[in-house]
Amino acid sequence: MPNRIKRGDAEAVLNAFGTGGTVILRRAGERGEGAPADVLGSHGSIRPFGGSPWDGRHFCAEDWHVILVGWVDGGDASFDHQQAQAAFDPVEISFTLDGSALATTRTPIKPFNDAQRFGMENAWYFQQGKVMAPDDLGTGQHELSVRVTDPTGVFDDSITFFVDAAGTGACLS
Repeated sequence: MPNRIKRGDAEAVLNAFGTGGTVILRRAGERGEGAPADVLGSHGSIRPFGGSPWDGRHFCAEDWHVILVGWVDGGDASFDHQQAQAAFDPVEISFTLDGSALATTRTPIKPFNDAQRFGMENAWYFQQGKVMAPDDLGTGQHELSVRVTDPTGVFDDSITFFVDAAGTGACLS
């Protein structure tokens, strides 16, 4: 029987991506076991970016998942929490799952522990999303879209993903 993704795994992806999660991945590589950053979806994340590893991906109906996006901003070493707050306050993120608005939560603003990945000395981040219990996503095809509005404009993207029934597809691995 494969290891199933538990509620705590999905919650860790939502809450620890930019802190402990990135540190683990940096040391262990992109597939770091137990890393709550989950950049490839192996720990239950579903990120609505077309052309990404999530578009067309199959997930298991027995697992917990987290639908989310992250937002990072930063600059030189002087970029602080107050500047991050000012940058993040006007950002609005909304999700639609199978044609209906999806209620989400936004994490607190935290230091992002891999600022160099984005060419910054100091960075901060938040994530916004929803942890989904196994019963929250029925088997079959799902359409997920996101709209991000910030002072620079509007960004829309979407994916199609699939939830496989117990004992089939993604539930076998």
